[in-house]
Amino acid sequence: MVRTAGRQWGAIPAKVRWGRQLRAARKTVAKERGWLQDDPQGWRNALSRSLTELGGLLAEKLDRPAEALPFLQEAVALRRDEVETAEHPYCRIELAQSLSTLGELHAAVGRPAEGLPYAEEAVDLCRPLAETDLARYRSDLAERLSALGDLLAALDRPAEAQAARDEATSLEKEPEDLVAFYRGRAEADPDRYRPALAASLYCRYDQLKRGDRPAEALPCVEEAVALRRGLVVPGAAGHRRIAFAESLRALGALLGQLDRPAEALPFVEEAVALRRGLVEVVGAPRQRLALAVTLRLLGRLLGQLDRPAEAPPFAREAVDLVRGVAESETDDLRYQAGLALSLHTLGELLAALDRPAEALPFAQEAVDLHRARITLLGNRNLTGALRTLADVLAALDRPTEAQAARDEATALGGETETDTQ
Repeated sequence: MVRTAGRQWGAIPAKVRWGRQLRAARKTVAKERGWLQDDPQGWRNALSRSLTELGGLLAEKLDRPAEALPFLQEAVALRRDEVETAEHPYCRIELAQSLSTLGELHAAVGRPAEGLPYAEEAVDLCRPLAETDLARYRSDLAERLSALGDLLAALDRPAEAQAARDEATSLEKEPEDLVAFYRGRAEADPDRYRPALAASLYCRYDQLKRGDRPAEALPCVEEAVALRRGLVVPGAAGHRRIAFAESLRALGALLGQLDRPAEALPFVEEAVALRRGLVEVVGAPRQRLALAVTLRLLGRLLGQLDRPAEAPPFAREAVDLVRGVAESETDDLRYQAGLALSLHTLGELLAALDRPAEALPFAQEAVDLHRARITLLGNRNLTGALRTLADVLAALDRPTEAQAARDEATALGGETETDTQ
């Protein structure tokens, strides 16, 4: 009898299929362990992922959690090392995921008490990220809290288990409901939950601002600033200073949008001072970009206040900061997008001071970068940059080029976007 050349994957028994994957995963781990010896920085993350995958196959597909434990422990150790050296938050998220899984594995082999510290550490890793940017990280915190709740339940600690599960459930709700949840928690335990209340208020502010409801957003960000100010005591963790600086910047931007620049200015000046301190301490690209964003806003507010002569130095500093980052971080297009916005602001401010010859190279480069990064920045930013370029060209008595820029802006359509970044 002639055997068919191929066999349907689904026809292979699950045990055989997972066994094949297990052998392949073991080979991958063995190879990457060797490569790690020659290049620890280059292979640490890859090996930690492979170890996690191998542990997952053993625990979830083959029901062998005891064998999975050492692989997850090795992955956790590698990810701890990475968190020590890497700036990006995803390293903390991946470590938290591995820790949470390690806690679950201990529970699966009948040792939940040993698993509890891992689950608690996973929550502790995610909380600072959620305090800084709740909208982005609340699902990660919710997953870690849910796993912690399960472990606490297995240890017959029902009240603590329910508290963790309640918080996990609340994190999936709308920001307005989340504010109400954390407000209640903060009243009962202010030291523990005031940071979370501030984060939820900032999340609600962001939702209202995006919904074009700035007047309703204002009290939320004002309360977030007040709460976060109280948290930035001497020796406060860096993430709390970052969150406070961002809240100050947001409050200043919103007041500027509401045509209250005089009230906005001191908040933005305070944010600039905080960001300078963070750049000196941390020096990471993300902190330099955040300082540039705040400096750009400061320049715009000075223009709103009819103090345009004071604005260009801040806008120039923003351009220099972002250009330096964009040149060193060429793979991250967000920095080039930030450079485009900063160049536009500087060109616009110089044009307002009747210095079109100085403004021209910045306005032209802004248009070029906006065109190249239109998927990140959108048409409205390119429209604004083109209109600024047209004004500069007209002031330089180059009417044909100015009209071409205006025609392109008109063809793109839509209103220009207010730069409150």
